[in-house]
Amino acid sequence: MPLLIHDKPHISEIEPGLFIGDFTSSSQLSMLKENDITAIVSLANNRSEEWSRPANRDLVPEDKHLFVSCADTPTQDILKLLPSICDFIDRHSAQPGTSPESQHSDGEQNNVLVHCTAGVSRSATIVIAYLMRKRRQGLKDVLEQVKEKRRIEPSGNFLEQLKIWERVGYELWEDEDRKQPKEPYREFLSRKAANNKAMADRDEQNRRQSLDRQASQEQSNFVRMYAQHHAQQL
Repeated sequence: MPLLIHDKPHISEIEPGLFIGDFTSSSQLSMLKENDITAIVSLANNRSEEWSRPANRDLVPEDKHLFVSCADTPTQDILKLLPSICDFIDRHSAQPGTSPESQHSDGEQNNVLVHCTAGVSRSATIVIAYLMRKRRQGLKDVLEQVKEKRRIEPSGNFLEQLKIWERVGYELWEDEDRKQPKEPYREFLSRKAANNKAMADRDEQNRRQSLDRQASQEQSNFVRMYAQHHAQQL
């Protein structure tokens, strides 16, 4: 049975060596030690000074802490981030997956924490994407499996991108140089570009309308002041 909202702790082990957590789980020393966390993926808008405290860096050195600028918004492209994050998790996890990156693991038995602010949407999306690639399983199955471990709710935007992740077979590009996107990803990029242009056009239209209203108001003020001045002269 999926966990209820009040069952959500700061940190949850999804599979051996892989955890989802909130911000507290990434900075609280006792929690990091209790779960033997030695590598972290942080999905946030800004870096936290708490991560750089000497005691924190003793547990998780800078080269084992991946910061990813990522907002939980309807326009965030998380697809482009998935390959590099999944490769990082492979390199530092206790049970590496099947990507080429995992073959370069130094053999250390690390526990990886993937966190965002609440441990519900962004971090869950990353862990789901990683497990889809590692297990070669579809979104539906992996989503259900993760929900058995933690109360999560990836945003609609992220779920749509995870569907594309499944369609491209967990690899976005046709070529090693990453210049030719696979068709589902190419279609996504085209839609994104069109949406960005539409938003830019709306912003420009709103800006022009605001300027027009301002000019109209200034003209009205001038006419009123002129009329008042003229009346005083009579």
